[in-house]
Amino acid sequence: MLSCQSAFMPIKIYNPVCLQTMTLDLQQRKEFLLIAATKKPTENYNSGFQLKGGSINPTRIYKRLVAYLMSFKKLLQDTLGAYLLKEWKSTEKENIVLVDETMLPEIFRIHAENFDRETQNKLQKSSKKLRKIFYVIKSRDKIAGYCTYYLKPELSFKGLKKKSVIQSFAIDNNFRGMGHGRKLLEESIKEMKLNRITSVLLYVNVINTPAIKLYEKMNFQIIKEIEEVCGKQEKCYLMELKLA
Repeated sequence: MLSCQSAFMPIKIYNPVCLQTMTLDLQQRKEFLLIAATKKPTENYNSGFQLKGGSINPTRIYKRLVAYLMSFKKLLQDTLGAYLLKEWKSTEKENIVLVDETMLPEIFRIHAENFDRETQNKLQKSSKKLRKIFYVIKSRDKIAGYCTYYLKPELSFKGLKKKSVIQSFAIDNNFRGMGHGRKLLEESIKEMKLNRITSVLLYVNVINTPAIKLYEKMNFQIIKEIEEVCGKQEKCYLMELKLA
C-alpha cells in the first residue's frame, strides 16, 4: 500500500494526491518498479503516482489494496472461527446428529436436488473442518436433510461479535412438508444461542418462496438483495435472525 507517510527506502516519488514527496518501503518499492516497468513513458502523465514520465495507476493500487484487506479479513475470520469451534458446546438433539463421512453420498444426493453440483466441494470441506456445526436430521433411520453453518466473527469497538452463517440447508424431497426443516433450524439455532452467537445469517434465492416463508416464520428478516451469490445472474436475499 502506498501512503503519504511511509518507511525509509531510497526510492522517492511525487504523489499528486498527497501533494508531497513519498518514500517507499521495500514492498512498495517492488510493486512500484513492477508497475512502472510496464508503463510507456508517454502514458498517463497527469494521473497516478509520477516518476520521470511514467505513472502508477491509483485505481490499480486501490484494487490491490482492497484484495489484500479482504484476504486478511478472511484469514482473521477463519482463525477466530477455528478457535471458537475448539470451545464449542453441543446439545442433545432428538433425531439430529453431526455429520460423518458415511453420510456424505446421501447428503450430496440431497444437495444435488436443490443446488449446483459445483458447491459439493465446499460441503466436503465443511464435513471435516466444521463438523461440530454440520447437522443431519434423520427420519426412520434415513437422512431427511442437513444444515451446515460456518462462523463469522467480527471485531468492533464493542469487542468480538460472534455471528454464524448458514452455508447450505436442504431437505430430501421425500421428507418435505413434515416439519423436518423447521426442527433442524430450531435445534441448531438453540445450540448457536448456547455458544453466544449474536445472529444467524443466510442467503436465499428471491424466487424460493417456500424457504423465505419458513425463515420469516422463524423471525428472520430480509436485510438486502444481492446478486451473484446464489448463482450466476441470480438474485438472493440476505436474511438475519438476531439472537442477542
